[in-house]
Amino acid sequence: MIASFFRHLEEHGVRWLLISGQATILYGAATFSEDVDLWVAPSEQNFDRFKAALRQSQARYYKLTPALTVAHAVDRHGFHFVVPSPEDGLEIFLDVMGCPPRVGGFDAAFAASRDIETRWGNLHTVGIKELVELKKTQRPKDYPIISRLALAWFDERAADPTTEDLEWVFENLFSLPELVRLCIDHPRQVEQFLPSAPEPLVRAAAQLLRSGRMEPTLEDELEECLDQRTLPLRRADRYFWRTVIESLRGLRSRGELMPEGTLVGS
Repeated sequence: MIASFFRHLEEHGVRWLLISGQATILYGAATFSEDVDLWVAPSEQNFDRFKAALRQSQARYYKLTPALTVAHAVDRHGFHFVVPSPEDGLEIFLDVMGCPPRVGGFDAAFAASRDIETRWGNLHTVGIKELVELKKTQRPKDYPIISRLALAWFDERAADPTTEDLEWVFENLFSLPELVRLCIDHPRQVEQFLPSAPEPLVRAAAQLLRSGRMEPTLEDELEECLDQRTLPLRRADRYFWRTVIESLRGLRSRGELMPEGTLVGS
């Protein structure tokens, strides 16, 4: 079923990127996601192609979905669908955005994307740096995933990292296990960056490099520091969605949402 859906996207020439949960799985930063999330290039022509692929997949509108238009995409609305599998009675939930938050335009993201071979075919997958920004949500559980994504990105550059590489990975570490692994796996690179690292990461990294462990009091301090780093990001995401939710309420009150359960194109 999923393979057929992605094949339909390609057959209709849709410009798309896999984002969020399934993308984090492909990068090895998560193990489970119920939904498929796509970033679909927001143009009238591309949306027409995407709707044709949805029709071929017998997709139905899911809850709280406005009409699939560029205007609604620019207003940051999401579009939600259910794609059935008639053979086994299963279905997948598909969440789509045309202009997701915290990232630039589609063309730049597509240029930085990767094609990853999977059992569903070759999937156009958003790059790790863009995926990290997309995952900076109000959900606390996303931040360990961000940390693992940052480490995966750094692992590819650890042989000869730039100062900017080291700064970026430290900025996107939000959980203690990932900091420990960074110090254990890349001691030379971490030591190189220590003079400019923020406190108390400097003391924690220095202890890890010296003895492979941290004092319990420093571990507690660092864990609290890392948690605090997520607060402004979580708050910003919450504020961002307030405007979108208010707009969605207006669409619902005016009867402008797509009827849940109806086929796309019906």
